[in-house]
This record gives sequence, C-alpha cells and structure tokens, in this order.
Amino acid sequence: MPINAVADQYLRAFRENAEFEGGLNFRRALTQSKLDFSVGSLERVDTLLDQIRARFAPEPDQFIADQRNVNFLYLLAFYVGEVVVRANGAAIEWLQYDEMIERIPSNRDFFPYCFGSSVTCILSWGTEDGAFFVPLASIEERLYEAEPTKSVAFSAGAFL
Repeated sequence: MPINAVADQYLRAFRENAEFEGGLNFRRALTQSKLDFSVGSLERVDTLLDQIRARFAPEPDQFIADQRNVNFLYLLAFYVGEVVVRANGAAIEWLQYDEMIERIPSNRDFFPYCFGSSVTCILSWGTEDGAFFVPLASIEERLYEAEPTKSVAFSAGAFL
C-alpha cells in the first residue's frame, strides 16, 4: 500500500477510534491528550512524549521492537503532518526512505536509514519545490533523550 494511503488509514483509525493492525500503545493517553488537529495540540504531543519518557524511559531498539509502539510513533508523525497541512493549506506527500532518497539523493548523506528516517514528507504550496520534513526526528528525540532539545511543536512550527 502506498505510504500516503497508509497515513490516511492511520489518521482515519485514530479519528474513528478504530483498531490498528498490530495494535496501538498509549491509546488512552492519546485520547486524554485531546489531539484535535490544532496547532496548539502539538504542545500536547510534546507533553505526552515527555510523560512516556519520564514513566517508562524507553530504549529505542526495544521500543520499536513492539509493533504497537511503531504504530504509535507513525501515528504521531502522520498526525503532525496533518496538523501542518490543516493549518497552512499545504499539500503533503509522504515518502518511505527509499522513495525519499530517490527523490532527494543528497539526503542520503544527512539522513542514513533508521527508524526516524523511515517516513518523511514533502510539504508544498503549489510551487515546484516543496519543504522537506522529518517529523519522526523530533518525536524520537522527545521520547528517548533524557534532556531533549527538540520539540515537536517547534519543529512543525517551521512549516506553519
């Protein structure tokens, strides 16, 4: 399934409180965070990630070994992209790693393959060149680093 369709499927399942293939961790916390696709909700994403980091101190390799956590992280990435699109009217094209490298070969030097670069996107406003965005970068840093310097809200704000 093309990654744009996967993003739509994740967001639809989230909005409709439907099941995710492989499950979804932190569903209750997502609901409590009142993620309403507003720009302000991105700060609530930061808070949610801070709370998970403080409570569970997740280790990256162990965390993504569980499909329910992978679904959680991808959902947040797709959510952040959707918030940007709704706020500024951009079009979004999601790219899996190989598609991103094919489209932007120079990114191979800056973004080696890892979970954080497995899904990226290009935001465009009717111009030929779009803005490249890696939403998983700030999500993962916020979740794993003891003292994160990146904020999901701040990173997305560069595109608002």
